[in-house]
Amino acid sequence: MKNIFKILKNYIEFIFFILLKNILGFFSFNFASNVGGVLVSFFGKFTKYEQIIKENIEVLNLNDEKSSKLMKENLKETGKVFFEFFNLNKFDWKNIDFDDAVIMDEIKNYIGPKIFVSAHIGNWELTRNFILRHGFTLHSVYRHANNEKIDNYIQRNRKKNNAFFYKKGSESAKSMIKALKQNEDLALLIDQRDSSGLEIDFFGKRALATDGFANLALKYKTMICPVYSIRNQNGKFQVIFEKPLRYEEYKNYDVRDLVEMIHKKYFEKWITQSPSQWLWVHNRWKL
Repeated sequence: MKNIFKILKNYIEFIFFILLKNILGFFSFNFASNVGGVLVSFFGKFTKYEQIIKENIEVLNLNDEKSSKLMKENLKETGKVFFEFFNLNKFDWKNIDFDDAVIMDEIKNYIGPKIFVSAHIGNWELTRNFILRHGFTLHSVYRHANNEKIDNYIQRNRKKNNAFFYKKGSESAKSMIKALKQNEDLALLIDQRDSSGLEIDFFGKRALATDGFANLALKYKTMICPVYSIRNQNGKFQVIFEKPLRYEEYKNYDVRDLVEMIHKKYFEKWITQSPSQWLWVHNRWKL
């Protein structure tokens, strides 16, 4: 009986998912974004996510007024990003500001495998698609949606000739290794909690972090390319490439030190500069 209810629940969720996508499909990218921001900022305060955000942002040591303002802004930003995913195909790429062509050329001219590392900040799907549009072939790992029908639909629509996605697990690890051995590139979001990962210091508090990228980088001597996007006030996004790390610059790090360095040098800086645009709704500091 439980299986029947689960199947029925999955079908209902899938129907609502497709219905929402089709409705938003009538509108522009910006309209869908604004609708998502309004809805989630209003209804989010009645969910468990507001409490998660409240507990997480304590690491920023804000006063009550700033903390309350950040929670509201973050719920709005989360809604915008979620609804934007439905209309990514309508995004006008003229609305990207990019000033790091010199760094991109350095990455393009590098002979050898590269690992692009990023975080759930700005709109991370746009970040990946921006890299793809500039001629890179990327291999990525994803955490599958709980609803298999929704997950299959999302992955079918994400596929591109130069984009490959692997469900998190042993098979994805094999695919990552194969790609690096063929001098191909990975694009990984590595800022979220990993229950099987390492304990590191993140904003002065212990957190579990994924270490897979660090193991791969050290073993296959890759270039590490930190990159992210930020929503600007004019409605545009800015894609930012940090100066890449060549193997010679981090070869003396062990895995833990490399993971912690990426979090402290890059993620803490990005989040501190644009705190409303990071995905605070994740239980990041749960051990």
